[in-house]
Amino acid sequence: MGDWIIPENYPELRLICWSIRTDQPIKEREAWEIYERNWRYVYQNWLTEEEKALIERLRKKYGVSDGSGNC
Repeated sequence: MGDWIIPENYPELRLICWSIRTDQPIKEREAWEIYERNWRYVYQNWLTEEEKALIERLRKKYGVSDGSGNC
């Protein structure tokens, strides 16, 4: 899907997307910002390999935006 992802496909992202529909595509940058903003709610031991790869790819692409996130 290019620069779009569906949060429902990533279990931890789905859980921290409490204010949006998780079955609808969102921009990768928005996903990264959600991870950063809500990282304290992510159970890192529960991340799938696919979701870990997504987070790493987003980190390389967008980096830390404002220093508040720990992902």
